[in-house]
Amino acid sequence: MNVDCDNLADYLLKYTPESGSFPTKIQGFRISRRDKPDHIERCIVKPVVIVDVQGKKRLVIGKTQYEYRAGQTVILGMDIPADSCVLEASPKKPYVSMLLDLDAALITQILAELPKENMDTPNLLAVACSETDPAVLEAFIRLVELLDNPDHIQYLSPLIIREIHYRLLTGPLGKHIRAIHTLGTQSNQIAHAIAWLEKNYKAPLKVEALAKHVKMAVSTFHRNFKLITSLSPLQFQKKLRLLEAQRLMLTEGKDAITASYKVGYESPTQFNREYKRMFGNSPAKDVKDILSHTNGNTQ
Repeated sequence: MNVDCDNLADYLLKYTPESGSFPTKIQGFRISRRDKPDHIERCIVKPVVIVDVQGKKRLVIGKTQYEYRAGQTVILGMDIPADSCVLEASPKKPYVSMLLDLDAALITQILAELPKENMDTPNLLAVACSETDPAVLEAFIRLVELLDNPDHIQYLSPLIIREIHYRLLTGPLGKHIRAIHTLGTQSNQIAHAIAWLEKNYKAPLKVEALAKHVKMAVSTFHRNFKLITSLSPLQFQKKLRLLEAQRLMLTEGKDAITASYKVGYESPTQFNREYKRMFGNSPAKDVKDILSHTNGNTQ
């Protein structure tokens, strides 16, 4: 089947029988569908490019909001805590988007082959949104068409995925990805700090030591971390801890006290207070509500 922009949403709905996020046979490529405006979802978002095909969605990083709609593309260049919710969707016209993981090794390889560019803005935001580049959309459509030809996937999908990365790097959003993957830029240093935080989020955070680890002055590090991620280092660590605690309670059945200790809290009282501030409910009620929503029950 030949897919064009007009029937792209209908085509993608074939692979999304209900609301949810659906991996495909193409590694790193998935399709998201929502049949109604939904509750806020909180998670750590990995580097990804999102092409909105139908409907509208809001992404919140720290206190910064990004709203994107059909015909727009969003990139998230670093691992980052984010809140998201669908704003426009209905059973007759669901929200639909395509998501492709950004491959750091592939980006580095392509950048090594491209002409060197001076980064005039070395501390670009980790998130950026723009109108979808027609060349990027056309490559995504060819990727989607492979789903009807699974025997071709292993041969052609790596070529198309490489093209998408190339198109992004050389298009309007490219400077954001370049900054993160170019040694010596402040975006790259912050990306290394985030990688360290993800591995060591349970330990008490000493901002001075982390700034030294990424070779930045403390004031410069703190200012640029917040500029690029919309969060302070301490806020970032707190979100990592609370999201992991929520995961432990939801998927491993841990109680709140056990989860709080496992993610580095010394005081269950402080954990409960910060959890409620972030998620709006106590840990026990939040987990109960999520499980109820997941199972389609009403309380």
